[in-house]
Amino acid sequence: MTQASELAVLRKTVMRRERVLPLPGEVLVKPGQDVRPDTVVAKTEVLPGDPYVVDLRSELKHPLTPSQVQQVMTKWVGDRVKGGEVIAEMPRGVFREVTQVRAPVDGVIEFVSRSYARVLIREDPKSALPVVIVPVAKQLDIWPGSLRMYMRYREGDEVKQGAALADSPGFAGMDFSYAPTSGIIEKIDTRAGTVTIVRPARPTLVDAYLQGQVESVIPELGAIISCEAAYVQGIFGIGFESYGYLKIVSSGPDGVVDAGDLAGELRDQVLVAGSMTTLDAVRKAAAAGARGIISGGMDQIDLVSFTGSEIGVGITGQEDVPLTIVVTEGFGRIPMAGWTFDLLREHEGKLVSINGSTQVRAGVIRPEIVIPVGPAPVGEGPEESARAQDRTVVEPGARVRILRKPYFGLWGVVRDVPERPQPIETEAVVRVIVVELQDGREVVVPEANVEVF
Repeated sequence: MTQASELAVLRKTVMRRERVLPLPGEVLVKPGQDVRPDTVVAKTEVLPGDPYVVDLRSELKHPLTPSQVQQVMTKWVGDRVKGGEVIAEMPRGVFREVTQVRAPVDGVIEFVSRSYARVLIREDPKSALPVVIVPVAKQLDIWPGSLRMYMRYREGDEVKQGAALADSPGFAGMDFSYAPTSGIIEKIDTRAGTVTIVRPARPTLVDAYLQGQVESVIPELGAIISCEAAYVQGIFGIGFESYGYLKIVSSGPDGVVDAGDLAGELRDQVLVAGSMTTLDAVRKAAAAGARGIISGGMDQIDLVSFTGSEIGVGITGQEDVPLTIVVTEGFGRIPMAGWTFDLLREHEGKLVSINGSTQVRAGVIRPEIVIPVGPAPVGEGPEESARAQDRTVVEPGARVRILRKPYFGLWGVVRDVPERPQPIETEAVVRVIVVELQDGREVVVPEANVEVF
């Protein structure tokens, strides 16, 4: 059965993108405002959701065996807890008085070590506080006035999460008080026996990503950006959102681009190649400050060498790479579709937004190329400007890509659809179509071996 491609190559459509913060903050744009891809739409100050380590032996003042850890825990891995909620308790003494251990923050218990009697709680960023007060004297069972004698740090020192703030001899050896978060030690209070750690907030900014207009504002979160644009979806990509000016560096859709083909100014450019971009070319482009590469094909080993690690099969886009790569056809040397190359060449020099994020499992995400050509028409949505017809119908004039050897990856136009099935090389009798390839050849292929665009 013929396959209908889910990839879109649109000469003109309306693009809308919701640009929002992970947490409430300040929106910096207004409806109707013109924006560029780097325009900051909204910002907020976010505290990281640090992992908090709770030492049960230190808190309970008692050595614990692995089996005892299991017995004292009242919460377990996966449980969500509130700050101050009891996560472990242990009866002690003649009168069986209960000593309790409470969660230092709101979060989720991620791990419980029976061997080391420690609990890791992942803090909920939404409830993270800018200041953390650690009751060091209480944890070490020492006189508050002597706190400085046991401290390993002083005011103004930077401390990393999990580092030992102080230590003292205890019942079962050395007792430690650990920094529950990273930050700067602001105060050592010898009256209360506490240490105050200030956590530096991390600013989070959301940009417009597209060149267009602010269609509407989402209070405290962000805005919807819209524009009229040419739009191309790719097969695979790496790298997150970026933008730059389109520059054609290939002689045609079947050209192979090597480092020697990259001349002139490359900084802030998005380079358009043909059937292949070599690893040397990718590295040269990155070193010269290029923002992205659009190529028909790429060698998978080259992509791994460029990223420095194996590429995940689930989702890409989070790689730490200096430029974004969008592959439009597939792995290997595969000519870029002629109409895709022509569309990109038509807009050479224009500002383009690209995103290499790819998800091949449930909730498919395709890498994309967006070339704004004007503001979005009022009242018109993507479903109106880009409404597609039934692309599973193979008829003369339909654009197709061949999915099997010996013409795998080649593009063409259907010239004839014989009514009756015909025998092929495997001696099977199947429905076939006549396809005119981009190089002018006419070939006969099984109808089931093509993808219709």
